[in-house]
Amino acid sequence: MMNGSMKKMSGNPACVSGFLLSPGQHWTGGFFELTKIHLSLYIALSAAFGHVLSQSQFSLASLGLGCFVFVLTAGAAMVNHIQDRGFDSWFSRTRQRCLVQNRITPLRAGIIATGLILIGLGGLFFCFPVGAAGLGLLALLCYNGFYTPLKKRWLGAIVPGALCGMLPPAMGWVAVQKQIAAVDVSGILIVMLIFGLWQIPHFFIILLKQLPGELKASPYPCFTRIFSRKEIKGQVLIWTSLYSLGILLFLLKGWIHSSSLSLLLGAIALGLPLLMIAILGKQTSHSLSLSFFAVNLSMLFFMGIGILDRI
Repeated sequence: MMNGSMKKMSGNPACVSGFLLSPGQHWTGGFFELTKIHLSLYIALSAAFGHVLSQSQFSLASLGLGCFVFVLTAGAAMVNHIQDRGFDSWFSRTRQRCLVQNRITPLRAGIIATGLILIGLGGLFFCFPVGAAGLGLLALLCYNGFYTPLKKRWLGAIVPGALCGMLPPAMGWVAVQKQIAAVDVSGILIVMLIFGLWQIPHFFIILLKQLPGELKASPYPCFTRIFSRKEIKGQVLIWTSLYSLGILLFLLKGWIHSSSLSLLLGAIALGLPLLMIAILGKQTSHSLSLSFFAVNLSMLFFMGIGILDRI
């Protein structure tokens, strides 16, 4: 009897795994991959960050908003995997993904993605002012409707791609029920600008991490056909510097009240371009990973300091 119970208990994970992945594959790894868990968490935090800035304090509503945005983003990421399975097969960095290797069918992924998107949008619509769900839908359309299909045809797809990342803090901002003054709108526009600028060096570093031969052989447009690797590194430094200037503009607006936290964020903004110059100047296999980590960590500090300042 005990053995029978144990078999029933051990059957539950198998059911989940059987629906999400092929037999023999653990469902958690596939789920984390398909939902782009790290990126989804960053986007959720950026929405919570906008909410905290808007109401000048951290609350459970900020956390709830972040959770709904995370679910929505996870669903959009799964749709992106479905759309990109042919694209991903060209590159060693992505050709081992679940959908490329047929460890999950597009139909199954699509069913899960639809459920996640409906939960995310529904939660935003019913729990927050309608503007949050409206911007969430706009972000979904920009990401899956414009950026993902256009990047296979046009280098200008980077524009709707950057817009996708600029919208989550605005979602958090409009999720607070209040009258928004013109000066406040200028403030959130600075924050959105920072998020847009952050994505560009992030994008170029990922491009540098691709194997040059694969980029040349693929049938898709790529910046490496316009710029040399040295010039792309220059683009990384230029856009990182502009991103840092955006953070300094945020500080000049006086949105960080603590002088010590303001000094810390200012030091990060001033030091990041210098750090990137030092890292990218090294011709080592780890330099690109270090630069990628540095840019992402700086954004984490930016959001963390902004939230900590209001706790």
